Amino acid sequence: MALFLRHIGKFQPLMKQLSIFTLGVLLSCAQVSSAQELKGDQELSASYGRESGTDMIRGFSGARSRPSGDYGSYNSGTFNSGSMFVTYRYALCKRLIFGATLGTEFVSFNHYSNNGPRDLPPALLGQYKANITTLAFELKPVYYNGSLVQLYGIVGLGGRYYSEHQVSGQSTGGTLDYFPNLFLNSQWTPIGARIGKKLSGFAEFGLGYKGLVSAGVCYKFSRKTVTPVAKPE
Repeated sequence: MALFLRHIGKFQPLMKQLSIFTLGVLLSCAQVSSAQELKGDQELSASYGRESGTDMIRGFSGARSRPSGDYGSYNSGTFNSGSMFVTYRYALCKRLIFGATLGTEFVSFNHYSNNGPRDLPPALLGQYKANITTLAFELKPVYYNGSLVQLYGIVGLGGRYYSEHQVSGQSTGGTLDYFPNLFLNSQWTPIGARIGKKLSGFAEFGLGYKGLVSAGVCYKFSRKTVTPVAKPE
């Protein structure tokens, strides 16, 4: 938990700025209307993100040196695939879209011990690989809809399945068990921007299973409208 709080502290100024910007967008766009998004419209997207909440809690995202005056154990990340997600969404109305998302993340890391003499380097206890799979449901409030640009936020909640195995080191085949196999996972994205019509690109900034920064492509399936046939006079 202390590691998580240290990571979060680094990004507090950024998150504060994003929150202020989001509030400004909401206030400035509250009265804007557009017909870009209609009830029943659907979209399918694929995204890639970095620095997910799991990365920060678990210490997967980068190497850490031996903490001064600190004993115990820690992780040093050796590989991180990033968060890869596929998302389906359905427009409930012009301002609110419901979605379901499925994603995965692959990591490998070394686990070290600080319990030896201070004049010796940390001892490598083992090398590990892990996979994090997330299935979640999301609400996407739309702040602004233009002909080419859409500004929005995302709030998501779901479950995460964590699978880990040791590939070398002491007690081969064991696990560290920092995470239960099944656990809640969430996403808060104060601001995202999509540019395009049917086929579009997007970028999102937030905190959670999709990462601090994520980007991808989206294809929208517009609802078919039926033009009434005029009756002959």
